[in-house]
Order: sequence, then structure tokens, then C-alpha cells
Amino acid sequence: MPPEQTRDTHWLHRLLAQGADPDPRFSLANERTFLAWIRTGLGLIALGIAVATFVSTTGTRGLSVWLACGLIALGGALSAASWLRWLQVERAMRRGHGIPPTTLGLVVAAGVAILGVLALV
Repeated sequence: MPPEQTRDTHWLHRLLAQGADPDPRFSLANERTFLAWIRTGLGLIALGIAVATFVSTTGTRGLSVWLACGLIALGGALSAASWLRWLQVERAMRRGHGIPPTTLGLVVAAGVAILGVLALV
């Protein structure tokens, strides 16, 4: 297959087919933001694993398992949602629209606050 035909059938190209390529600086800034969200998700997952590994007293074992599972789930969900956010912003830039609002930060902040209160218990 010629490279042009391969590019047209690539799944990511089909997702971003509408509009024109934005200024590379904006696409790279969008990618850096995506990677920052991924690092945050990885940090939450690592913290969840640390809680599951090191918080193992008999009296708090059940609570620490819930806390660890919550941190790991929040980190995984954040990682998945960050790719969807990257795609949403990339599409908006290609169409010449403004950056759409997001609730991603609110969800992460609320999740961390809830898990923080759980950790205090």
C-alpha cells in the first residue's frame, strides 16, 4: 500500500479527519497536558500500590484495601479520561473552535478529597 493510502486508513487519522492541522506548538502543548494527566494517574496508581503494600495493620487492613483500590481506580480512570480529553481538544483545534471546558480536574480533586477523608478515618 502506498503511504498516503495507509495514512488515510489509520484509525487515529480517521478520528482526526475533520478540519486542518493546527499549529504544531498547540498540538505539542495539548500533548504535554495529556502527559501531565498520565503522570498524575501513574502517581495515584503507585500510591494505591504503596498503600496496599505498606499499610497492613490488622485494624486498618479492610480500610487500606478500599483506599488502595480507590486510588488505583482513580488513577486508571484518569489515564483513560486524559486520552479522551486530548482527543476532544485536538478535534476542537482542528475545527478552529475554542477549547471546550472539562470536568476532569473537578473529578480528580473530588476523588482525592474523598480518598483523603477515607485515609483519615
